[in-house]
Amino acid sequence: METIHLKSVDPISQDLLRLAAQNGTDLNWERYEKLQPQDGFLRLGLSCPFGCMQGPCRIDPFERGPQKGLCGMGRDEMAAAMILRLTLQGILEICNGRVPEESILKDKAIKDALAVYEGTSLSLPYMLQSISHLGSSHHSADHTILRAVQLGIASLGLTQPSNHKPDVNRSCKSGYGLLSDAGTVIGISGYPDKELIEKVCSAMTQASSSPVQLVSLGDWIIDDTGFVPIACTSGEAELLTSAGCIDLLVVGPSMEAGLVDLCSTLNIPKIATGDVEQFKKSIKLACEHSEKRSRTDFQPDASLVGEGNVSGINELERAFKDMGDKRLALIGGADTPHVSFGWIPVELSKALAGLDIQVSAWGDAALWMIKDGLASTENPSAAFILDPFEGPVQAVRALQSANKLKNLKGVCFTGLKGCRDFAVALGLAGLGLDVCVASPIPLWGSELVRNVLENVLSKSGGSFHHFDHPPHAQEILDWFTEK
Repeated sequence: METIHLKSVDPISQDLLRLAAQNGTDLNWERYEKLQPQDGFLRLGLSCPFGCMQGPCRIDPFERGPQKGLCGMGRDEMAAAMILRLTLQGILEICNGRVPEESILKDKAIKDALAVYEGTSLSLPYMLQSISHLGSSHHSADHTILRAVQLGIASLGLTQPSNHKPDVNRSCKSGYGLLSDAGTVIGISGYPDKELIEKVCSAMTQASSSPVQLVSLGDWIIDDTGFVPIACTSGEAELLTSAGCIDLLVVGPSMEAGLVDLCSTLNIPKIATGDVEQFKKSIKLACEHSEKRSRTDFQPDASLVGEGNVSGINELERAFKDMGDKRLALIGGADTPHVSFGWIPVELSKALAGLDIQVSAWGDAALWMIKDGLASTENPSAAFILDPFEGPVQAVRALQSANKLKNLKGVCFTGLKGCRDFAVALGLAGLGLDVCVASPIPLWGSELVRNVLENVLSKSGGSFHHFDHPPHAQEILDWFTEK
């Protein structure tokens, strides 16, 4: 545990890590460490993404082994195809079962950017054509990267769920202190149906002898008053659950498999949509778990709760209009075990505020800022918290409406949770913005592809800065300040 500070900057999280180690509980950090060293070929983009069933083929980065795949594809085509595959997968994640239509792309800036890159729309035929594109190795790296950028830009028009209201301001509380005086605790992960959540809460209230508390384990879940209180970031969900303070887990389709497995190991009941036969049994087990749970294992201070206001689009436009010439930095993304949880967003936000640069945040990065008081209205340089479903896209739209896009210093993704984040990051760069991604991107096996990407993005004046290693907060601060 001598490297515990490399896992999280939060002292409470560090205490929970020690408790988990004493109990012999493996968490996401342990899985990450056991996977080291991770696949270097994949990290470089030199592992074939096509899935032609004759491979998989890999190219030796040191030029001592194979330099072409079975089909004759070289390193440049392979790395470019990897970027296209990640972007296309990101589009599919954003659509989440919806069929994309041209009418979805209403934003003039997106249409104008697509025109710069010779793209006109995002439709089902276009996506299917992109999928078939991945089944052939004869396309040049230039053509493949161009198509990836087109898809990235188009993804920006799909980030808003159809039933979401981005113009509404909503409050949010976050922090371990939410559990300081908890009775029976229901944890939510993965955006389950609202009807399921209400049904579970009603059943638990009737069955439990203690007050019932509902908390989210890192997901931004809307309720009637704002957001369901968020006890931890998504990266800390397993850690908090390992402390035994969650009595019942309600899961949705986007939940983390590791969290569900951990609940099974710890005998914590869980309920998902369709669990009709197990519903009553799970409620009963949750009540028993609550009654047996020790109140001394984890008793966080009640003051360890931060509050923030998630801005609607109209509020953001007004705030940006009032900024004058003040510069703005967008910071957000997911926790990743590549770097210490909370380190980059908190340190970066404080440093930028000290330089009189306004910060707007989304995702786990925003939760860290809320927990640290950096989004409090009592803070004179409080960070704006962006809509969790649109993230930086919401801020860019508000800046465009307020005629303040020139004030934007840059967009930093502190961690990529999935291909959705990658597609949005690439799309923002294609829109003409300066984008920095802290998660290593599989491009370092081909200098040509990196140059092609840089040249393609230069058409709109955008840039896509990325690292071949997990960066330090200072490296990202340097990127913001040296531009």
